[in-house]
Order: sequence, then structure tokens, then C-alpha cells
Amino acid sequence: MAVYKKEDIDVSKVSEPEYFIKTFSSQEEAELYNLKENLAKSDMEKFQLFCRMMRIGKMLSSAKISDK
Repeated sequence: MAVYKKEDIDVSKVSEPEYFIKTFSSQEEAELYNLKENLAKSDMEKFQLFCRMMRIGKMLSSAKISDK
């Protein structure tokens, strides 16, 4: 394990993490956030998400769930 002194670390090179977990105080706030994010997506991204949802829906509709 490497040990670094405080002066050895260049703070200007430290970046924010690429992914983070967004938390909301209400369901309405979360829906509004998702709506704004989805409006900013390109048509191709929207189409790919739509196709993914269709594939998942088809997979789930043919699932046979048995309770034993």
C-alpha cells in the first residue's frame, strides 16, 4: 500500500465519480428528475430503451410462475 503526503496529491487532477446514486425526498421529485433526464436523450437512445422494454415485456409475459 502506498502512502502519500498531503502535498504530493494534486487536487486539480481529482475528478468527481462518473456515477453516483441520486436520492429523492419524494416520489414526485424522482419522477420529475427522470422526466427531465429522458427529455434530454436523443431519439436513438429513446428507441433503444423502448426496444429493451419491449424485449423485457415479451420475456415476462411468457414466464410461467408456479407456486409450490
